[in-house]
Amino acid sequence: MRDTRADLLRWCGWFLFGAGTLFVLLALRYLPVVTLPEGLAARGFTMLMFISQGIVLASLVFVLLLPVVVALPRRLWVLPISVVVAVAWLTLTVVDGFVWQQYRLHLDASVWNLIASGAMGETFVFPLRSYLKLAAIVFALTVLLATCAWLAQRMVRRRGTRLGPFVALAMLLIVVVHNGVYAWANAAAYTPITGQMRILPLYKPLTAKRWLRNHGLTPRSSELVVVAAGVGLNYPRAPLACIAPAPRSNLLFVVVDSWRADALTPEVTPNLARLAGESQRFMHHFSGGNATRIGMFSLFYGLPGTYWHDMLGERRGAVLIQELRKQGYDIAVFRSAPLHSPELDRTIFADIPGLRLRSDGQRAWQRDRDVNADFIAWLGEREPARPFFALLFYDSPHKHNFPPNWPLEFQPSWAEVDYLSLSNDSDPVPFRNRYLNSVRYVDNLAGEAIAAVRRRGLLDHTVLLVTGDHGQEFNDQHMNYWGHNSNFSRFQTQVPLFLRWPGRAPAEQRHTTSHFDVVPTLMGQVLGCSNPPEDYSIGRDLFDTMDRGVLTLATFNDYAAVVPGERHVVVWRTGDVDTLGPDYRPRPMSAADQAALQQALLQRAWFRPGTAIRLASPSESIRVTE
Repeated sequence: MRDTRADLLRWCGWFLFGAGTLFVLLALRYLPVVTLPEGLAARGFTMLMFISQGIVLASLVFVLLLPVVVALPRRLWVLPISVVVAVAWLTLTVVDGFVWQQYRLHLDASVWNLIASGAMGETFVFPLRSYLKLAAIVFALTVLLATCAWLAQRMVRRRGTRLGPFVALAMLLIVVVHNGVYAWANAAAYTPITGQMRILPLYKPLTAKRWLRNHGLTPRSSELVVVAAGVGLNYPRAPLACIAPAPRSNLLFVVVDSWRADALTPEVTPNLARLAGESQRFMHHFSGGNATRIGMFSLFYGLPGTYWHDMLGERRGAVLIQELRKQGYDIAVFRSAPLHSPELDRTIFADIPGLRLRSDGQRAWQRDRDVNADFIAWLGEREPARPFFALLFYDSPHKHNFPPNWPLEFQPSWAEVDYLSLSNDSDPVPFRNRYLNSVRYVDNLAGEAIAAVRRRGLLDHTVLLVTGDHGQEFNDQHMNYWGHNSNFSRFQTQVPLFLRWPGRAPAEQRHTTSHFDVVPTLMGQVLGCSNPPEDYSIGRDLFDTMDRGVLTLATFNDYAAVVPGERHVVVWRTGDVDTLGPDYRPRPMSAADQAALQQALLQRAWFRPGTAIRLASPSESIRVTE
């Protein structure tokens, strides 16, 4: 093959045709965990979407390689650089496919934020076996792409063929037809097509809503919910009126990362179960989200996680913490994982100077042990006359981690967690048992910490709150969901909660409650605030037994209107809406689903001044536009 720019460009075209084909084949991994809409039109669009995305991404890579061909028109440079770039592209596709299967999200801002902050290794733990599997995949991709390079070279040498222009024209036609169909579906709010937008990574199809409607090419009765967001936040909605009661109670929060509701039992957590028997235990309690960031946000703000980005952008701390500081509380935070990832130091505790940002130790169990050591030392050093607020936040169940010599009460237990081996057919028992063993380890630590408070005679002057930030799923729904941060079912959002409150007799509360209710309870009953809860929260007092209606649960970018045991109305970052039953399976939208969505939108708008909401008439499909 001669080293001419024209030949090298032809080679790149054929090589990336092969690489794009490999992308489409690899992308088929996104489908097993997706419920595709029925109908020939929707399924035909799926096929077009996969092929078109392969063409678009291959074209982007071609553009990246173009300067190399122009500046260094030699096979010695162009071929290896092209193979390396294509290997990187397809390897990211494989990793993204794994993230999608586990969490139903792509390598988006939340994941890259962990990588950029250096906290990836402290948040996700992968055994050597996983890295070896990935290395084997990279080797296989390299071999396949080297084969594509060789075949591309043969195609370039076949001077007599004019196949290339026809292939290029066919690919252009596919891209044009695909984008045209999506543009019409977007303008018409045809959700069987627009709802597929989130399946593939970096998928940004053409939209032309205004042009199509102006030319009468879509129905003007398309069903939409429009939220026109105001600027800034009105939080709290009114100045707080609080009179510190006398005497003042200490507040101690014990939070266990990834603690699912059914893991508070005498068998799993003997110390905490014993303490729950002395407390007010809330049997049907939900976090405000399915991940740490949003779970902690909802616990301390009493707001949906849809306000997270606003609070972070304005570095506005929680009014609960602000009022504690105003009333002279000694405030200390002991978190196992770094306090800056997620950015709890710039949201919840933004007003607290000199925060303890990280714990010592390479593994989660070591850092959890350091939490205990620092907390117990702090108890001995603090000024006894001041009331205190302390947070103990343990991380081992999130990492399924415990000391090497820790007795394994639950067997069989995985020796190490291998996420890459999980599928819908995997036996969940060994994985779940490892998780339960890690929860039991944290129970031991929490028991020691609370015993230290009791020994100093402080427990009877302390409101003790024990809960989790979110749940943890082990394919409980047989839909290939593992872990958390991937759906809004009760397995990922329902958590234990009990309060040991001096002067209150032990009891079990069986009405539905949520993290949104914690702040109103403490502001009113511990800090003496007379404001109605709606001035600073969407929750109500935990002991108020009235029906909660809709819980607006969230993750980093998506949210859902949830009525536990009845419905899940999920709003994706694309604006598309899925309606799911209590079994988390799709079903047509009903008037009750739309009413739930409206309530969630009102909760999202409550602290945003100037926000207008227009709700469409009832329909079986609906989209949210902001």
